Amino acid sequence: MGTDAKIWIQSCSAEADAVWGVYQESVKRYARKIARPDTEIEFHGVTATFPGIDHLDSAQHLATLEVVRNAIQAERRDYAAFVMVSTIDAGHREVRELIDLPVVFITECAIHLASQLAGTFAFLTHNRAILRKMERMARGYGLGRRMVEGASLDLSYQDFRRMYEDPEPVLAAFSCEARKAIERGAEILLPAGNPVNMFLLDHKMRKIEGVPILDILGTAVKTAEMLMDLKHIGITRAPSPATVEQREGLRARYNSVR
Repeated sequence: MGTDAKIWIQSCSAEADAVWGVYQESVKRYARKIARPDTEIEFHGVTATFPGIDHLDSAQHLATLEVVRNAIQAERRDYAAFVMVSTIDAGHREVRELIDLPVVFITECAIHLASQLAGTFAFLTHNRAILRKMERMARGYGLGRRMVEGASLDLSYQDFRRMYEDPEPVLAAFSCEARKAIERGAEILLPAGNPVNMFLLDHKMRKIEGVPILDILGTAVKTAEMLMDLKHIGITRAPSPATVEQREGLRARYNSVR
């Protein structure tokens, strides 16, 4: 298979972290299921899952260093697209400055599609800290006026394995909280982080009270395929604001940091 249909999927969790095992297998299985037959997908994590990665800027900064290095490697190894599937969109500005590949960041991608599919959207998250983080990001992407206050549970990432062991109470809790966002006017729901998305997908929860739950991973993978197609017909990203010399110098710096 040629590299013209090869996608690098990047996460901010560590592959060796046992708490992510069920989630990682779910992501890999589902992404390969929905991708086109000619699309090859490879999955990459980071060396360590930093505490508070779902909402702390300090943790995101550490993860971003490795994300940017990996994006540079993806371009050097002739991947066709780079997709960040952690909902904090780590490296959003830095990656676009330093590589020319089509790039997709899962939350940015999801809120733009949600705004095309419905008049208003709301986030559905596993705790309030990540909810506030997502809402700040939506406002930063310029779509805060389309957003209504979201809903959340009170879970940590340590709870995800237990959720799969006894899913019904958690599904019921998500449904109950989601109805509050729907009553506030949400016409589509965006699950975050992606482990919530995969949990709901794995348990066939696609709508609540008739309101659709957007599959944010599916949205990211299919958007990457679309951007690859657009590149083939000459539709590409805007150029980086960095000069060639600046980019090469910065890329060398990122590759030297460990």
